[in-house]
Amino acid sequence: MKNVVDIKYQQQRESFAHLLAQEGQLRKSLRQLDVHLAESNSREDKSRKAIGADVLWQAWVGRKKRELNMQLAQVLAMKERHVAQVRQAYGKVIVTTALCTQIKTTESKKEARSQLNRAIDSTLF
Repeated sequence: MKNVVDIKYQQQRESFAHLLAQEGQLRKSLRQLDVHLAESNSREDKSRKAIGADVLWQAWVGRKKRELNMQLAQVLAMKERHVAQVRQAYGKVIVTTALCTQIKTTESKKEARSQLNRAIDSTLF
């Protein structure tokens, strides 16, 4: 039973790690967009303004940021659910570990009593 609980916990942790990686990638993409937008705003290119490319660029950046923020919100919502699941799985690991330790202790005490009784019986008879 302990092995099953440990495996389930590892699966939950791996799933959570995947979500963290997704979150990190989305945040990185958002930062990169901000950097590119700031760079394009700092450069004044009259030819781009003349043909309206700067407006198109800013509109595209706005759409892309909105898309990335929506994806990030979905990942954060999934992450919140997974946090509870990982905590529950870890709690099960702690409980099963404690139960296994308790069972082993009880069994070793029973074995020690049994050996003591056999030793007493053999010395008496």
